[in-house]
Amino acid sequence: MKPCVFLLAIFVFTSFPAYSADDTVVKAMKLYEKRHYEEASTALRGELHSLQQAQQGPANLALGMIYLKQAELYRELNQESLSAAQDYLRKLAAAKGAGRSRFVDLYMAEALLEAGKPAAAVVNLEKFMADEAIDARYRTIAKIDLGLCYYLTDDKQKADTAWSGIDAADPEVKAALASTFSRAGLKEKKSVMLVEEGLADVKKAGKTPSVRMINDALSVYVREGLTDKGLELLKRADAKGYSYREVIGKSKVITFYDLSLLGDLSALFGQAAVASLEKAAADAAVKDPAQYYLAQAYSLFGHVEQSAKTVSAFLASARMPQQSKDTMHVLQAANQYQKGRQSDALGAWDELSKKQPLNPELFAEIVSACAHAKAECPQLVKRAEAAAETGQGKKFYALNAAIGKYYLMKKNQAKAIAYMEAGRDKSNKNKFESNDPLMLVDLAGLYYRNKKFSEALEIYFELSKQFPAVRQIQEAMQGVYAIEQKSAGDVSIL
Repeated sequence: MKPCVFLLAIFVFTSFPAYSADDTVVKAMKLYEKRHYEEASTALRGELHSLQQAQQGPANLALGMIYLKQAELYRELNQESLSAAQDYLRKLAAAKGAGRSRFVDLYMAEALLEAGKPAAAVVNLEKFMADEAIDARYRTIAKIDLGLCYYLTDDKQKADTAWSGIDAADPEVKAALASTFSRAGLKEKKSVMLVEEGLADVKKAGKTPSVRMINDALSVYVREGLTDKGLELLKRADAKGYSYREVIGKSKVITFYDLSLLGDLSALFGQAAVASLEKAAADAAVKDPAQYYLAQAYSLFGHVEQSAKTVSAFLASARMPQQSKDTMHVLQAANQYQKGRQSDALGAWDELSKKQPLNPELFAEIVSACAHAKAECPQLVKRAEAAAETGQGKKFYALNAAIGKYYLMKKNQAKAIAYMEAGRDKSNKNKFESNDPLMLVDLAGLYYRNKKFSEALEIYFELSKQFPAVRQIQEAMQGVYAIEQKSAGDVSIL
């Protein structure tokens, strides 16, 4: 669901007229409108402790809205990263002879783990571990990953055997163990204590934690629900930092990234969004808009029952514009669909889509809900297409983008590209300030899959100005292009 910025304006400028143009919350929301989410959340979170009690509710609402957008975006980026990275790693792994990467087997295995394919990762890990010329630290990390593969495929005895002989004296190994135990849900292994021991060891030695170690710590904090610790750790993280750089021969350099990062960022910001919005919902002055976004946040991360309860509470008591209530009815139907009441959901969406006068933003929400649920909505989408063809101006951008998303779900790439192109601001086609970043990510993925590498990388170049973690996607796409064309050509990461 796409938040409506006008809701925040209502509560800031009506309920809290004392706020000035220089107020922290107002500044953060101006950044939010420009899609400068990282900047907005960092600035507002840093000032939260200094705000008066009466300002806490509005500030938490604003922060929750921003975190929700970050969570949505990083979830989309994570999907694209896993897809592009696996393409690139497969091509690297297919190489023969002295020029073949040794580390590709480790990172291919970790990519398969992230993609939920632990059984397929075993072969790569065993091959990597068998090369005694590789640094013992990384072969140990591979053994830890191998234990996780066994654990996730229900061979607990093999997992225990793999983990039992691990020497955790190396802080980076200790962090890798902690992340793996947390991922496996082994509470008795005390992952938080283990990873913090590793970080303390590095600090005591006067060194800086590696990118891999920071990402392992972040993964532990996210999985253990330590949201504040995770957000604080981000201050030390290099979002575009690589996990390992391998030099082969005199000129060949391959850069590998931690593919868990984008998913962890999405989960972290999702947790932060829910925590902030729950605080805001406890404040009567901003309860209604807080419930509006909280219902969406619950739904985004699969908490369907909590979302449904929040939607019901909102519809029963909120004094909000009808458009907001209609959007909640769209979400209510989406929750019904997820709970197995598909016919009720489809009927509700169909009825809402016929409301007059036509509201293209509401129609976009309905089509987006169909796409997200992977529902069959042919007649509804046909009406949406007719509305998009006759409509003009920016208010129809979201509707075109939503139709494109639906056809992306249907794997009709030609139609998906056409509608997403129609949903772009033509004068600022790659600027995230002028376009929905989620749509840009989907469009870049479509360009990539259709071998339009320059167009895809142009979008990611713009996104990288505000979201540096997309570097791993840029590198993977550039790598695929270079291998397929046997040279970098005119496509490069700027």
